Amino acid sequence: MAAAMRIYHAGDLFDFKHLSGNRLLSDAVQKVSHGFYQTILPQDTEGNQLRNTSIRNGDLKLVMSCHLALFNFDGTDLDSGTVVEFMITKMLDIPCVLLRTDFRNAGDQTVSSDPWNLMCSDYPRSLTVRIHAMNLYHQYVSGPDGLSAYLGEIATQVISGFDRVRTMPSLFQGDLAKAEKIYSWVAEACGNELGKVMTKERIEQIVREKAELDLLS
Repeated sequence: MAAAMRIYHAGDLFDFKHLSGNRLLSDAVQKVSHGFYQTILPQDTEGNQLRNTSIRNGDLKLVMSCHLALFNFDGTDLDSGTVVEFMITKMLDIPCVLLRTDFRNAGDQTVSSDPWNLMCSDYPRSLTVRIHAMNLYHQYVSGPDGLSAYLGEIATQVISGFDRVRTMPSLFQGDLAKAEKIYSWVAEACGNELGKVMTKERIEQIVREKAELDLLS
């Protein structure tokens, strides 16, 4: 079996619906992919400690070390923390799936089909998976194992997105030295000691691992 890929799963995490929804989807992705896609939830590492920059740094460490990312892009206005994490992945050329299950239209776009602010669209190695959550819910919930089937269908579409986006060519074009330089620059640019946490040795390890998974070619 091919080596598993770590997925940073980002989204709102401030109430019961967010926390439980994130967990249910993450578990479904791992189950449907037979463990090939291993999701990592920042809510599992943040805990109840003081809300300060150490939490931000911890989440950004996970972002940098993951192989792909999944962003919940729901709501009439996207969660600001999720958007920041998405932009970090784009600075690092990490393949991303943007999941929209909210059936409401929002944003200011007239050309793109993305129902959010145009500043969050049309980046390389990013793919939108758009699902009408209410329609899908009624399609599956009345059947046997309704909730499990509902989650399984969403996970299947997300996995299809992962399969597609991870084969898109990297901006690094196999240049590992360039990748290490960019990763180091992003860590320093974020400031507040993230550069001290993301050491040269750790960045070299991350880049080497991604190269072995053919994510930098």
